[in-house]
Amino acid sequence: MSLINLDGRKFSPIKNSEAGRVASDAVFIFEQSGDNFSAHYKGQGFTDDHLIGHMTSPNKADLVYHSRSEDSALEVGEAKAVFDVDDKGKLTISMQWCWLSGDKQSGTSFYGEL
Repeated sequence: MSLINLDGRKFSPIKNSEAGRVASDAVFIFEQSGDNFSAHYKGQGFTDDHLIGHMTSPNKADLVYHSRSEDSALEVGEAKAVFDVDDKGKLTISMQWCWLSGDKQSGTSFYGEL
């Protein structure tokens, strides 16, 4: 089903809601096999960050993510992602997300391909 190939692509945050915890210096490195994908990411404040997802249509996906903060707190959340192509031909990701642990806040994030 997937027309998007994320394998080996790198993304960085462009915009994030106030409750978002991904730092502006974070880099997401993706791997993909068929409609399934994963990414490792690192940024200020977190270690061992990871997400896994599944394409639900050619440009949409469901995903879950988990993180361990520098003070060893574990956090987990889920998101709906929409992939698009910007005017420079680079992929973008828009996400509606919510934390399933901690304060359970929600928000939106926008990522661009490096």
